[in-house]
Amino acid sequence: MDRTTQHSSLLLDELSSLQIRELIAAGWCDVIVPLGATEQHGPALPLLVDSEHGLQTAIRAARILGKTLVGPVVTMGYSPEHTGFPGTISLSKSTMAGVIHDIAESHARSGFRLVYFWIAHGGNNAILQDVLPVLEAKWTGCRVTGLKSLPEYVTSTWDRAPLEKGIPLSVSGSHAGEFETSMMLAMRPELVRMNAAEAGNPAPFDKIEDKMMSEGIESVSSNGVLGDQRAGDAERGRFYLDRLAEYLAADVRRAREQHAERNH
Repeated sequence: MDRTTQHSSLLLDELSSLQIRELIAAGWCDVIVPLGATEQHGPALPLLVDSEHGLQTAIRAARILGKTLVGPVVTMGYSPEHTGFPGTISLSKSTMAGVIHDIAESHARSGFRLVYFWIAHGGNNAILQDVLPVLEAKWTGCRVTGLKSLPEYVTSTWDRAPLEKGIPLSVSGSHAGEFETSMMLAMRPELVRMNAAEAGNPAPFDKIEDKMMSEGIESVSSNGVLGDQRAGDAERGRFYLDRLAEYLAADVRRAREQHAERNH
C-alpha cells in the first residue's frame, strides 16, 4: 500500500509538511476551509458551535469526496450582533477578509489546486462573497472558491432537514435552537448543558433579522436563542450533519469539475 493512503488524519494541521507534500503529489490537491465563529449560543451550548459543526461537516464531506483535506478551521468570525453576550469574539470585516485572503494564498503556495471556503457561520458570508472575485482570479494554478448561495444552502438543509423529521422551523430555529443543539449532542455531548436549555424567539429569521443585526440579538431574544434548545436530540443531530456534509460534498464536486474544465 502506498504511504499516502496510510496517513492518519484528514486534518491539515495534524499532518507534517512531508506528509502534505506527498499527498499533494499523489493527487490530494483539494482543501476545505471551514469559516466558523466564537459566539454565544444560548444557555445550553458552548461558543464553539459554528466552528465545530463546520469542521465536522467538512470532515464528513472529505470522506465522501476522497483525496480532500480539511482546515484548519477559522474559529473566529464576524459576529457583532452577539457581542452583547460575554465570551463572544468578533473580528472586523477587514480583518476577516484579510484572514481569508492569507489562508488562500498560503494554500495556493503549498500547491493545492482547489481551496474551498465553507460557511459555518452566516455572518461570514457577505465578507467571503466580497473577496472571492479577487481570490478566484489571483492564482492561475489554484482555484479559490466557496459556498456561493447561502440562502439556497439554508433552504435545502437547515430548513428542509428538520421538517423531514417533524420538527417545525419555530423549534429548529436559526440560531442556537433545536438544530444546533442536536448537532452538538451528536458531536460534543459533554459540552451541552441540557438542564439549562431554554426556548427562545420562535419567529422566522427574516422577520427579526433587521432588528437583530442593527440592535444585537438581545433585542429580539433575551437568552440569545432563536428556536428551542430543549428539543435537541443526538440522533437527529447526526442526520443533520450528514445532510450538511452531502450538500458540501456536492458543491465541492461542482467546483472540481469547473476547475478541470477551465484547465482543458
